[in-house]
Amino acid sequence: MFRLVYLSTPKPEVGKPEIEQILASSRKNNGHNDITGLLIQDKKRFLQYLEGDQSAVEDTFNRIASDPRHTAVILLKSGFVERRQFPKWAMASKNAERSNSLTAAVSEMTAACDKDVADELLSFAAARDHAA
Repeated sequence: MFRLVYLSTPKPEVGKPEIEQILASSRKNNGHNDITGLLIQDKKRFLQYLEGDQSAVEDTFNRIASDPRHTAVILLKSGFVERRQFPKWAMASKNAERSNSLTAAVSEMTAACDKDVADELLSFAAARDHAA
């Protein structure tokens, strides 16, 4: 199973309605392309994990990277994992705005993941929280 993790910064004009539209479109497209994953957002960043067929995931990432609603798209990790981590989620979503901690949101969302995948996502979130 191929997976890809990235961080991006939404443009300032991207608010809750635009995020809901992004999620709806993602869920539809990801379901069609057999991609699963999660999107966690705080006030300043998106942290997204995508998994599925390598070409489908890379095509999806390339569309995201060229989407004008995103800036500073940073590929954090890509490669293969032993199994699908989020088999039931065409695109799970969590807004970390209330707790203001990306780490807390990632911890909650990765409880059923393989330990190495959860630890990897938690390390990305912790680095982001530390930088904030």
